[in-house]
Amino acid sequence: MDQLPHFQIELLNTLASGGGLRELARQISATLDRDVFIINSTHRILVSTLANADVSEGKLLKIATTGPIPDHVTVFPEEQPIEVLVTELRNSVKRLGFLLICEPGSADDERLKTIAHEASLACILELQKQEELLEQGRQYKDAFLFDLLYGNIEDPADIIIRGGFWGWDFKRPHVVLVFELRDFEQYSGDPHLMEILDQIVQTVVESLNEKAIILQKNEQVILVLPLEKKSRHEKKDYINMIIQKVRAQSKEHLESRVIWVGVGKEYSNPTELFRSYQEAKVASTLGSLLQEQSHTPFFTDLGIDRILYNHDRQELEEFYQETLEPLEEYDRLQKNELMETLGKYVVNRCDLKQTADELFLHPNTLRYRLKRIEEILEIDIKDFDTILSLIVAFKIQYLKQLSIANHN
Repeated sequence: MDQLPHFQIELLNTLASGGGLRELARQISATLDRDVFIINSTHRILVSTLANADVSEGKLLKIATTGPIPDHVTVFPEEQPIEVLVTELRNSVKRLGFLLICEPGSADDERLKTIAHEASLACILELQKQEELLEQGRQYKDAFLFDLLYGNIEDPADIIIRGGFWGWDFKRPHVVLVFELRDFEQYSGDPHLMEILDQIVQTVVESLNEKAIILQKNEQVILVLPLEKKSRHEKKDYINMIIQKVRAQSKEHLESRVIWVGVGKEYSNPTELFRSYQEAKVASTLGSLLQEQSHTPFFTDLGIDRILYNHDRQELEEFYQETLEPLEEYDRLQKNELMETLGKYVVNRCDLKQTADELFLHPNTLRYRLKRIEEILEIDIKDFDTILSLIVAFKIQYLKQLSIANHN
């Protein structure tokens, strides 16, 4: 124990001579005669002395505990349990991460804690320095990404040059994905969960060796993903693969919270990427309204729903009233179900037999109802334009009901 101050000085000298976290971890491991991890506050592995690909840098560590992390926990790198001794790495402002000592053993507990405590100062200083450097770079980077995603840069050459500073190749086509935490609350533990989601997206993208752009913005993690010149089907499969990996890791690390995803259109001109971002947000919102959690809403697949969602709400309401309100009012006064009959008929593509079967009606009864609907609405139900108007009106009603339900 008399050598502890000397050990701390050795670690500080390592930092002074340009050694980083990896060299600190090596020295701590050699002194303790045990493997160590240094992880950040969201449990992402920054350094590991274990010679095991499953615990490589950048991976998220699954920790078997809830609430505050105790002195001893079990971690699961790829389902392989390891008992570790935990030392928090915190400066005067916030938690920066943890030093984890593998297989501590109860007999050496106090000794290991003392050495870990002495080593923590050097780890904190290095983590603090790294965070300050990241923050300086992040300010310039975030300003550029804000301009990119809000269409404030008109010259594509400017985007290509500025993006090159961070290794982003805007000569390639890109697509924007938005990951959102459902029921996000700013004044809760949700901002920390968003940091974890950000780390998950980074981990997945880095595992694919992609130089993608990742930006956290309130309840969103925005991914600007470069694409190869492949078929539309191959691109879609690639994007879905990334989303499935993010969702799989989210189930492990985000306390069973629901993640909504939206995908914008692909653009070759980087000045148009702001459109992909807006489209991804619309796709995510419509996906949440439609409760399509397992299905990824691609903006290109939303069809008429995306047009209606972006249209003037007052104009849509007026169109609905002009098209269907007389029938809705008739049902209310006569206590009939003609709206349901017409809705089923439209959904079934005007197939008389299928509609009659679903409503448990005789075909002649259905014909009578449809004739009555024509009289009330003063329409020809066989006219193509009329059918199209009815489809749009029912879509408006459906989206309106979903929106109301989503906000209750």
